[in-house]
Amino acid sequence: MNDILTRLLCDIGFSSPLADLIKLHGDASARSYYRLRLKDGQSFIVMKLPEGAASVSEEITNFQGKKDELPFINIARFLASCGLPVPTIHVYSPADHIMLLEDLGEVMMIKALEQGPSAQRDWYLKAVDLLVELQQKTTGQSPDQCIALQRSFDATLLNWEFDHFLEYGLQKRGIDVSAVDRGIFDRETRAITEKIAALPFGFTHRDFQSKNLMARDGKLVLIDFQDALLGPAVYDLVALTRDSYVVLSKELLDECLARFAENTGRTINDVVEQHCLVTVQRKLKDSGRFVFIDQVKKNPKFLPFIPASLGYVKDALAKLPEHRALYDMLLKYLPEWR
Repeated sequence: MNDILTRLLCDIGFSSPLADLIKLHGDASARSYYRLRLKDGQSFIVMKLPEGAASVSEEITNFQGKKDELPFINIARFLASCGLPVPTIHVYSPADHIMLLEDLGEVMMIKALEQGPSAQRDWYLKAVDLLVELQQKTTGQSPDQCIALQRSFDATLLNWEFDHFLEYGLQKRGIDVSAVDRGIFDRETRAITEKIAALPFGFTHRDFQSKNLMARDGKLVLIDFQDALLGPAVYDLVALTRDSYVVLSKELLDECLARFAENTGRTINDVVEQHCLVTVQRKLKDSGRFVFIDQVKKNPKFLPFIPASLGYVKDALAKLPEHRALYDMLLKYLPEWR
């Protein structure tokens, strides 16, 4: 790969020899990342892309247009044009499946949180503010400017994610669900899907959480936004505050929700109710996905985060008495709830 990188760097005017190429820790993505350092001290992030679709969920989004460029490039350009913080793309070679990006440093938000409770509160409030800014600056933009504005969460995708949990979060873990309880699951999850699909939609990052925000110079920068689409305003708020990797105190959760409500002109009751509905959908999907990643992709590193994810679902359903049947059904089967 070094020869390819040298050629690409020369194409964009960088002639310093390569010093080292260090593979970076990746999560569930099919993409590989490296930090490239030159002998003159400059550095870049190398994204090595796979061939074909990156995820199953990407394949079933309702985008009907023609993909003339990578979603990552399309969305990065759009967000930058809106004045939002994203990494600079230096060059992309389709033939080599390689992209050179601005190096934002090594501090993800999740790492910055280790500075203590005060820092955690500060970073989370900054993240809520960035989310509000993201939503405000992308509102009213023409759909032809960005692929994310031409695809959306719909009943097909939401229900597919619910069923993904049923298959992998229960059945593939050796938990047999009776036909009666399968009927309850279908009825209740479809009802939640209807409520979510009826909410006002806007630009949604889709994975706005502590590992997809880089901390630099006291501010946050967006990364990993290639799956963005139209979704409920609270979806990214759920991804942030119901992060599988960081469990917030009730006090900080309440403060984040109140700040979002105040800065978006919503009532706190509406935000809390919608937050609970989306939490059920998102965190059931996450729990099933973690099992899928283990069993299909042979990567067990996400299994320890299943209890926290399912704990969020339990808390949310406890605040949705109209969906008590789903709570009772899951209580019968989930060992994490006992």
